[in-house]
Amino acid sequence: MTTRPVPVPPSCTASYVVLTPERLDHEDDLPLPHDDLLRHYGTSPAALARLAECPHQVLLQSEVPVEQAAPALRDARIQALDLARRHDGLVVELLPPRVIELRPDEVSLTHATQWYVLDYDRLDDGLLATDGLAQFGLPELMLDGVQRATHVMTDAVVAGIAYRLIAEWPEHDPVGPATITLRDIAFGLGDAQAATTPADRSVDLTLAYDETAHVLRVTLHDDPATLFV
Repeated sequence: MTTRPVPVPPSCTASYVVLTPERLDHEDDLPLPHDDLLRHYGTSPAALARLAECPHQVLLQSEVPVEQAAPALRDARIQALDLARRHDGLVVELLPPRVIELRPDEVSLTHATQWYVLDYDRLDDGLLATDGLAQFGLPELMLDGVQRATHVMTDAVVAGIAYRLIAEWPEHDPVGPATITLRDIAFGLGDAQAATTPADRSVDLTLAYDETAHVLRVTLHDDPATLFV
């Protein structure tokens, strides 16, 4: 029997609150994340200002087996955004807490950066982490030794890793050596030309599962800067 280092949860849950100016047929009453928290996770000032104009809310939740998580999460987000669009509202994702500022037709599983935010709180200590991959049943990514001055290139590599994780989970356990190409990164960043981006430039890395912290620790074996020269 094959042992998988990363545990596979039985199910995954997506939770969205649709906020509208007018009351819909059904209404929920949930405490929303504080504005400071929404701002911390990337919500724009314009979206924060609109929250006060949309006092009515509907909670949309989807819980599915982890094997169905990716398409179900995509469909749940599209449903929430479409409902908000039809009623001049907006969508708050609960984990990570932020306003989702997309059109329904823009939602994409390959555009991995739509599904997580980067936590820079400990970047001065060299630590960079994702927040959001847990909704797929995945551990978050954690990188050590990241330099603030050059973190943007590392951010891009994280997008490529996340793209591959979302595409391959849970069929494949992510632990072990991996190669992330410039094409992976282009897909992860939502580049419209990703399919034709060269795949001959890459970085090698290793993913190790930290059971105590429930994170995937990423060790880069190449300098991400070599991808972009």
